[in-house]
This record gives sequence, structure tokens and C-alpha cells, in this order.
Amino acid sequence: MSRIVICGVQTLYVRGGVEVLVDSLAEALRLRDHQVDVVNLPYVDQPRTQILQTFLAWRMLNLRKIHGRSVDMVIPTKWPSYAVSHPNKVVWLVHQHRQAYELYRTVYSDMHARPDGWLFAKLVRWLDAWALGEAKRLCSISRNTADRLWRYNRLEATPVYPPPPLAGRIRPGEYGDYLLAPGRFEPIKRVDLMVRAMASVQSPLKLLLAGDGLERARLEKLAADLNLTDRVKFLGRVSDQELLDLYAGCLGVVYPPFDEDYGYVTVEAFLARKPVVSVTDAGGVLEFLQDGVNGFVAQPNARALGDAIDRLWDARARASELGANGYERVKDITWDKVAAALTGAGS
Repeated sequence: MSRIVICGVQTLYVRGGVEVLVDSLAEALRLRDHQVDVVNLPYVDQPRTQILQTFLAWRMLNLRKIHGRSVDMVIPTKWPSYAVSHPNKVVWLVHQHRQAYELYRTVYSDMHARPDGWLFAKLVRWLDAWALGEAKRLCSISRNTADRLWRYNRLEATPVYPPPPLAGRIRPGEYGDYLLAPGRFEPIKRVDLMVRAMASVQSPLKLLLAGDGLERARLEKLAADLNLTDRVKFLGRVSDQELLDLYAGCLGVVYPPFDEDYGYVTVEAFLARKPVVSVTDAGGVLEFLQDGVNGFVAQPNARALGDAIDRLWDARARASELGANGYERVKDITWDKVAAALTGAGS
């Protein structure tokens, strides 16, 4: 049995994929007889200097020995938790400070618009190279995250895919007359792209949006302006059981984020044996999705995405085959493999 501390970063009043991943990892390691605790520090980005101060706060923590007993391993997960110092630091990288990396000079970052933006981005990259470079082992939640790390910092990480929290409960079902789109309503998830795409869809498919967020009012107005209130339904936050039922009954899942780190949604859809419709710049989604094999991939514009949705409707007789191909792609993602990779068990 090892004594392990998982290092998480909490965005206050928000619970998303990273928080779920940290809790799931802790539980998985406890079930494998490790003594595990989680240390979270809040993520604060205003003023900008607070980001660097949080990096320093992680560096100042002493997690080597607690109450006179050694901590055998720390597992940091995302910026800036990997600043923590420990002789057995094994990073499971979710993502870095993306505004200083692949989002720089995109509509999803404002860092480049500030006078000190480039200097700040360079400082973040230098700190990352230092803090990540001292890790005993570097893993990442996806090949996409690992590729970014190599592209910007010239550090190699081994992809270790996490199962989604609902993995053991997801079931297949009938292939209905609606598409499911679960997730938070924020710009980088491109819910607006899905809504606009439905304006050009010729098939009778409906789009059910299971989620919520600050963008909801704007998105509802967009759907109304496009006369889509009968075809685009805003379900709000749903319970786990409701989400399982929605996966079971949909024809497929639409998921077109911009350069996603990993994306639980794709894996959940394939575990439910449902095809996925996405776009060519969706990042980690494309590590699993193959056009015409387990879903459809379109260019990232409304017309092309709408056409891909119609392709799925036209191929609905093959939906179970497409979904089965997706299931084969993700069925071997397990917590046994994650625990072994991070703890070095069996190596």
C-alpha cells in the first residue's frame, strides 16, 4: 500500500470534468488498497498576477511528509498543481494553461490582446518546462494533451485514458429520432455551432441539449431566432439516470468542441454503442472517432455539420454497426490500466 496525494485545482462554484476525474482517480486508487487523499487549491486568474502566485503557492506546499509519515507519491493533474515539489512526482496531465498555448491568438483567449500577453505566455511556458521537467514520470489523459506538451515544451508524456464516471452503468438501447449533446454551455464547446447546424438539417432529427451554463440564454435566443424551438430542446442539467436513458435512446451524439483535451462525451457515446458526429478540429475526440467507421466528421462550420447529421440519418440502418465499432475502440479503457500506469504496478 502506498500513501498518495492527488493534486487538484478547483474553480470555485464549478464542478466539471477535471473535478470528476480527480475524485474518480482517488476512489480507484483506494479500491486498489492505496491510502489516498486529495489536495485542492482554488484557481484564481484575476488579476493576472494571481495565476503566478497560485503556481508559487503549490511550490511552497510540503507534501513530502505528513504527521511524521512520508508521502510516497504525488499525482498533479493540471496547471498549476504540477508546481508541487516531491521526489516521486508522477504527473497525469489534464491540460496546461491553455490560453498561453494552443488557444493563444484565438477567440478563446484574450491573453494576446494585452500589452504583456506574450511575455506572460512565455513565462508560463518556462515555468511549465521547469515544473513538468522535474517529474519522475509524465502521463497525460490523451494523445492530444501529450502532443501539445511535446510541441510547446519538448517533453514526452504517455497517454493514459480515464474511463468516464458513468462507464459501469452505460447501456445501449434503441436508435431513436433524436441526437444527444451533453455538456456545459461555454464558447469552446461550440453549442452555438450545433444549433446553427440544425437550421440546415433536412432530416426529422431533433437535438436534445443536456446541460447548462452562462451561454444558455444566448443559445435559447439563437434557437428562437432560427425558428428551431421545436427541433432544439434545452433540457438543462439532468440526473445521471436521465443522462443514461438519453444515451440509450438516441440515434447518435453530436460533439464538436474546439481542440478538446480528451472529452468524456465521445467515450460515453461509444460505450452506449452510439455513433458520434464531430468536426475536424475537435482535438482529443478524433483519437477515437473515424469518419464513416464509428460516426461522421465534418468541417467546423454549420452547413458541413448539418450535412454530417443528415449523413447519420441516412445511415441509420447502420447505426448499430457504427456504434459497435465505437464500442470496440473504447471498451478497454479501465481504471486498472490507469492505476497501473500511474503507480508503476507491474513495471
